[in-house]
Amino acid sequence: MENDKMDNTVTNNNLAPQLYKYLHMSDEKRIEFIQRDKWIDYPLANKVLQKIEDIFNAPISIRPKGMLLYGESYNGKTAILKKFCRAHLPGEYTDEDGDIINMIPVVYVEAPPSSEESRILSAILASIGVSVKYNEKVHKKEEDLLYYLKLMQTKLIIIDEIHNVLHGAHTKMTQLMASLKSLSNKSGIPMILAGTENALAAVTIDAQTKSRFKPYELKPWENDETFGRFVATFEAMLPLKNASNLYMNKKLLAELYAASGGALGETLNILQTAAIAAIRNKNEKITIEEIQTALS
Repeated sequence: MENDKMDNTVTNNNLAPQLYKYLHMSDEKRIEFIQRDKWIDYPLANKVLQKIEDIFNAPISIRPKGMLLYGESYNGKTAILKKFCRAHLPGEYTDEDGDIINMIPVVYVEAPPSSEESRILSAILASIGVSVKYNEKVHKKEEDLLYYLKLMQTKLIIIDEIHNVLHGAHTKMTQLMASLKSLSNKSGIPMILAGTENALAAVTIDAQTKSRFKPYELKPWENDETFGRFVATFEAMLPLKNASNLYMNKKLLAELYAASGGALGETLNILQTAAIAAIRNKNEKITIEEIQTALS
């Protein structure tokens, strides 16, 4: 049941003003809000986003330069890429014949767990809504892809979880990377690859591949001022009735950092779980107890 009035004991001055309305809501609705994906700006993410934007806006080239964004699991790579995709959403345009055509400026796809080039071409086609037969010849899939990418005015292809292509023989992985380079050359569209540190093996096959997909590491966080400020920003998005003051609690920050290993995604998961625990145990703020509950 909805609360008609906000609890007079609310003392959370750290909460973002636009979220105070959630304090009027039931525990269940507050928990549902906490569980939603949230984007939080931080310097390194903005730096990576700018690099991707520069690649996106680069003039058409016969050898487009892309990037390999790599780092440990749950370190924010996918969140950054999807943030970029949301800034360049699909739309429509009218062609010279007056037909309305779908426009997809950024194509995002997760690499299938295979080094078969046919499968990744199928995945890219499926991501833009083009049906394809599983047993279709590779050259036909590439022809279709080139046609639709041009038609849809695509300017960037993002392939996430690229370390998945390591499943298979080295020769197949080499062939797959050559196929991606060929697709990029023929279409004039740059590619962003993203994955774990293992993905380096895919792009360092030869000097040309490495230069085409310049590696950029998304390093784990340090337990420093930047980490503390990020945690404080996230606290402002958690509709708890009492202030946790995470930024000031060095012991709690150390506990949180040790538990997450400096991985961004794991840090957020722990804080979300701890915030839910704080609602359910009526403490309404995150303490060491809630962090430990989140880890149990």
